Amino acid sequence: MVKIETKRLIIRDHLEKDTDSIHKLLVDEKAMYYLQDIKTKNMDQSKQNLYEAIKESKLENRTKYFFAIIMKDTDEYIGEIGFTVIIDFSYGKVVELGYFIRPKFWRRGIVTEAAREVIKYGFNEAGVIKIESGCIKENIGSERVMKKVGMIKEGEFKKHMLLDGKLYDRVEYRLLKEEWELLEKK
Repeated sequence: MVKIETKRLIIRDHLEKDTDSIHKLLVDEKAMYYLQDIKTKNMDQSKQNLYEAIKESKLENRTKYFFAIIMKDTDEYIGEIGFTVIIDFSYGKVVELGYFIRPKFWRRGIVTEAAREVIKYGFNEAGVIKIESGCIKENIGSERVMKKVGMIKEGEFKKHMLLDGKLYDRVEYRLLKEEWELLEKK
């Protein structure tokens, strides 16, 4: 079981006790606004998502590393962070990083703190060689996290994502293991 601790957070594989908290997050309109494709409609869908995450966490060659973000001082579940393997070369993995937390915890540096540690885990423990991430351009909070953790903007795709019947531009970022190693030395 993966368990990462920071000054304020515990980032860990999911447990069955997370069910209600995850469901509340996955149906939260504000938290899930930019993530319509993973928003759930009912408790059964949320339970299924949690079941899949727990099952995946037990695999030797896992391809999905989804973690609960817990406030260390209160043991309160506040969100999700993780990465999915999109290419698995013999010499390393390319992954896509994603994250979302309850709105009352926005703008406190929590996702940046969690992302730094998950990136470190990916490069040091999970055989990752490249991390990619992206968001709708209007999601400035998410883009800010990518910049703060040292990711480099690779491009912008015009009218790339559909949300509320409108096409939005998408920004894409990356971080190579060797770039991260240089950042860590500073």
